[in-house]
Amino acid sequence: MKIKKVAALLMATVMAMSLMVGCGSNDGRDSGSQSNESKTQESESKAEESKTKEAAGGPITFPLAETIEFTAFSGMNQSYSLQDNLAMQEAMSRANINITFDSVLAADQGEKMNLILASGEYPDMLFKSGIRMGDLTKYGGQGILIPLEDLIHEYMPNLTAKLDELDGWQYLTSPDGHIHSVPQISNRGEINLFWLNKRWLDNLGLHEPKSMDELYQVLKAFKEQDANGNGDVNDEIPYSLAQGDYLGLLKYSEFCYDESTMCAVIDGRLTYVPTTDYFKEYVAFLAKLYQEGLLEQNSFTQGGEQQQAIGQSGDVYGSFWTMGAFLTVGRDNDDDYVVMTPFYEDTYPILTGITDGTVAITDACENPEVLMAWLDYFYSEEGGILAWMGVEGKTYQIADNGKWEWILGGEYGDDIATVRSSSAIQGAQAHPSIQPAFWFEMSPEVDADEVYLNNERKRIAELGKVALPVMAYTEEDNAQIATFRADIDSYINQFIAQVCIGEVDLESGWDTYLETMEAMGASRLAELHEKTYNASVQ
Repeated sequence: MKIKKVAALLMATVMAMSLMVGCGSNDGRDSGSQSNESKTQESESKAEESKTKEAAGGPITFPLAETIEFTAFSGMNQSYSLQDNLAMQEAMSRANINITFDSVLAADQGEKMNLILASGEYPDMLFKSGIRMGDLTKYGGQGILIPLEDLIHEYMPNLTAKLDELDGWQYLTSPDGHIHSVPQISNRGEINLFWLNKRWLDNLGLHEPKSMDELYQVLKAFKEQDANGNGDVNDEIPYSLAQGDYLGLLKYSEFCYDESTMCAVIDGRLTYVPTTDYFKEYVAFLAKLYQEGLLEQNSFTQGGEQQQAIGQSGDVYGSFWTMGAFLTVGRDNDDDYVVMTPFYEDTYPILTGITDGTVAITDACENPEVLMAWLDYFYSEEGGILAWMGVEGKTYQIADNGKWEWILGGEYGDDIATVRSSSAIQGAQAHPSIQPAFWFEMSPEVDADEVYLNNERKRIAELGKVALPVMAYTEEDNAQIATFRADIDSYINQFIAQVCIGEVDLESGWDTYLETMEAMGASRLAELHEKTYNASVQ
C-alpha cells in the first residue's frame, strides 16, 4: 500500500530552512512569564500563520524533502512504547518525520501529563495521552493547547469529510468554541458489556432474562442447580463484579442512563440518578443478590486482575462486566457467553463512536500544519488499517478468501495481544484514526474471539441510543464538577458496599445517605449537569 499525498500547503521559506528545526521545545521558557490571555492569543494565531504559509508556498507532500523532528508525551500500549512501535515507525518513515516519544504507563498518565503541562517544559504534542474535554478546555484556555479547527479544515481533508458526514464537530468543540484535539472515530457501541453464560442457560433450560426480576431468577438458578454440570452445586459464581462496576446494571433501566454524568432524562427532565428512588431500588437489588450469595462475595474488594484469575481458573462465572468475555474467562471459554439483550427499546446507552483527546498540539510546536497533514492519513481507510492492524506481511496477512488474519509466532509476537500492543498503534487508550471497514473482515480462524465480540457489540449498538447530547461545560463548571465528584463518587460506592454487606440498613440509612450527598454538593452537581443539558437542547 502506498501512502496518500495529503493536499495541504506549506510556506516555501520553511522548506528553505531545511525543515530540520521541527517543532522544538519551550527553550526553558517560564510558564508564568506570559499571561493566560497573551498565551491564548498566541495560540489562536497558529491557524492564521498556517494560512500565511499556504499563501507563500506549495503543498505538503510526503515524504518531506528534509526530516522534521517532533516531541510527544504519550501513553504506552501495555508495556510497549510507541517509540519502538512498528506501525508508528512505518507512519513516520513514509512521511519523513521523526517523533521522540516520552511514553508512560496508563496508570501514571494523568498525573504526569498535568505535571508536564504545569512545568512549562512540555513537548510539541500529547499523543494517546487520555486527556479529556475538561483538561482540553482548561489548557486550551491557558493557551497551552492550540485551537485546531482551522488547521483541520486546511490540512485534514479526510477528517473534515468524516466529521461533516457524522455531524461530529460538536463532539470535539469546547465551550470556548475551539477544538483542541483530534478524535478516534469508530463504530458506535458500548465498551463495557454485561456477559451472560448462554451455555449455563441452555444446561438449565432457561431463556435469556427480559427484566430484572427474570435476571434474579436466572442468577438464583445458576447458584442452586449445578449450572456448569460438574456435579458440584457450590462452585458456581452467578454474578461477579470488580471494583468500579457497581452501577453497570443501570444500563438496563427503563430510562437511558449516562455513565459519565450518572444522569438520565426522566419525564423530560435531566435527573441525577444517585439521589432518586430508582437508585434506592437498584441498591436494594444489589444487596439482595449479595446477601443471597448470587453476587461474588469479594466483589467490593477485588480488582480486574483478581477477577480474571478466578474466571480463567475454571467454569465458574455466570455473568460479569468486561470489554470482551475472553478478557475475563479466557479465549477457550468466551464463546459460552452472550451480551445480555437490553430489556427496553431505545434505552440502552451507547457511545457516539467519536472519542476526543487522542492528539492535542501545544504552543511549543512551530509547524503544527505538518503534524496535522501527517495525522490526516490515519483518517483514510489505508491509514486506519495501519493504525489498527499494523503492516501487511509483518503483523497481518490477507488469506485467499479475502479475509485478514494476524501473523503469530513471528518477529512481532507469539499471541494476538502482543502483536497488537507492540506493533499496531491501537491500544488501551484512544488513538487518532478511523476504524477501517476492513477491520470487520477479520478471519475467524485466527481470532474468532474478536470476530464474535465485534458481532455482539454491533448487535447491542443497534438496540441502543446515545444517552445525552453534547454536554459542553464551561471551564469553571468542569472544575466544580471535578471537585464534587472526587468525594461523591467514592461515597456512592462506599454506601452500596456497606448496604450489600450489611453494615448499613438501606431503609433506615437512606435519609442519612441523602443528607450526606447534599452536604457533599450533590444538588449543586445536579444543577450544573441540568444547566448544561438545557443549554445543549435549546
